[in-house]
This record gives sequence, C-alpha cells and structure tokens, in this order.
Amino acid sequence: MTTQTIIEQATQKQPQLAAHFLHLVTTGRLSHAYLFSGLPGCGKQAVAQLVAMRLFCSDVTADGYPCGVCAECQRILAGDNPDVVMVQPEGQRIKIDQVRYIKDEFSKSAVEGASKVFIIEGSETLTSNAANGLLKFIEEPVANRTIFLLTTNKSMMLPTILSRTQIVEFPALSATAFSETLRQAGISENQIPLLSALTNSMAVSEMLMTDDWLVKCQHEVSRWYTQLAKNDDMAFVTVSTGLMPLAGDRDHQATLLDVIILIWQLTLNRKFITTEESGCFPEADAMITKLAQQLSRRQLLTIVTATLTTKKSLAGNMAIQSILESLTLTILDQF
Repeated sequence: MTTQTIIEQATQKQPQLAAHFLHLVTTGRLSHAYLFSGLPGCGKQAVAQLVAMRLFCSDVTADGYPCGVCAECQRILAGDNPDVVMVQPEGQRIKIDQVRYIKDEFSKSAVEGASKVFIIEGSETLTSNAANGLLKFIEEPVANRTIFLLTTNKSMMLPTILSRTQIVEFPALSATAFSETLRQAGISENQIPLLSALTNSMAVSEMLMTDDWLVKCQHEVSRWYTQLAKNDDMAFVTVSTGLMPLAGDRDHQATLLDVIILIWQLTLNRKFITTEESGCFPEADAMITKLAQQLSRRQLLTIVTATLTTKKSLAGNMAIQSILESLTLTILDQF
C-alpha cells in the first residue's frame, strides 16, 4: 500500500476525522492518548498513520496534509521510521513483551524529529498484564509522545484505559457505498447486508466469504435462532452440529459471536421500530418480527446482554462450545 493510498483511505473513509486530527497537529493541540473505536476497515489505522505522516512530513501541502511522497512519508509506511512505533497482535494477543518494547521506546528520545508516535492495532487483545503495563505511560503524559489505541470492541478494554484516553468513535462507512463495493466484487445480494453490518473491510469480507463460510453461518445461526424462538431444545444440539463446525479458529469464532449478537440486536430493534428491515437474515426475518412481538423488553434486554458477554468470555479463553451452550441455555430460560 502506498502513502497516497493511506491518505486517500483516511480522507475518503473518514473525511471529518482526518481533517480534525490534521487541524490538531497544525495548531499543536494533539493529545497524548487516543482510543480509536470502530468496525474493521472503517479507517482507524489510516487516520493514525495520516497523523504520523503529518508530524514528520518534510513537504506539507498548502492545505495542511502530508505530501505522501517525501522520504519521511515513505519511511513511515514502510515501518522504517524509528520514531513511529507500530504494534499488532502476535497470534491472538498483544503480549506483555510487546508492551515492554513500547515502554522501552517511550523512554527513549526521538531519534529523527521532535515527536514519537505509537500505533497499537487490536488493542482489545491486550492481556490484563499488558494493558496494565500501558497505564503508567497513559497516566503520565510526556511532551511530544502520542499513542493511538485501535479497537473494534472498546467494551473489551480495561475501564482504567478507557478513562484515561480520549475515545474517538469511528462511524461505519456508508452502507450504500460499501454495499456497492461488495456488489462490484461479485458478492451475492443475500450476503451483502450481513457483511455490511459486520465490517467495512473488503479484506475481511473476502475472508468471510471463503469456502462459503458466511453463507453457512447465516443459515446455521438462522436455524438455531428459529429453534430458540420455538422453545425447541434441539437448539442445544444445533450448537454441536451447526455452529461448532463454523468455529474453526479464533477469527471465525469471534465473527460467529458477532453474527449471533447481531440477530438478537435486530430482534430488539424490531420491537420498537417495526418497519425496520435489515436483510441480514432472510431465512429468519419473519421469525424475528414474531419474536420481537412475543418477548417483553426485559426478556430481550436479558438475551442481548447475554450475547454481548460472549465476546468477553472468548477473550478470556473460555471454550467456544461452552460459550455457545451456556448462551443457548440462558436464552431458553427466557421462554
């Protein structure tokens, strides 16, 4: 990916946020710690890298943007600038050794400029020890040091981290625009609404469509949901026969839980917005409407709350089958 592509991504996906952060740099009001929260592909990393390039660019444009072509801009994209530290999960987690590396870099003076920038992707995967290791850095700001924590799920972050950073919510891309991108890529109309609800990233979309994984997920979650709606104990069996074959790795497990969360959130929404149509679950759409009318607000809130806690259980290394079976029993208890 070129620097110009990074600039285009930031300005096209999040034009207001890109302009806002460039203005902060220009006016010298950039804070020391930010939490960027939003769907995969919504432009969080691009905006963070845009800020880094603007801080180091040797030929800033008249409108305050990094040029994208100077040696400094190119080095940041290539990961060759020692004053721009980028960290992403190793496997499923950002580990304490990586945080030690960040803290070590934080203690060093800038090598080539007046600033140092830290960009941590997947910050929700920080272990508790690793997250706590960042607190001193965040609690004791140092001039010309800025950290960007990037997350797709801020609810999985430690409250102490949330309270000490400026939280920036990245809105999802226009559903119409992203749907058209998916359509041009040849994605079936039956899967486009669900993909648009799960991600803003073409790379993630392509991964989820590999071997028809999303097609199968959409069907099996709809089947499981319909069984639950009928208070059918077979839903418990479907966990083993329908859902577990979809949970091959952590990424797919997390997405499976996102799909489950989504169908119950749609049910809650449908209770109060009866005309809402999402198209995410065409097989279960009629049942979603029926169940929204049948269950009370309290029952639906209890179920949605239970679905949301599944992501924390997964992050805590609870077995996915145990998570799904426990959730199924919790939902059946509401009928």
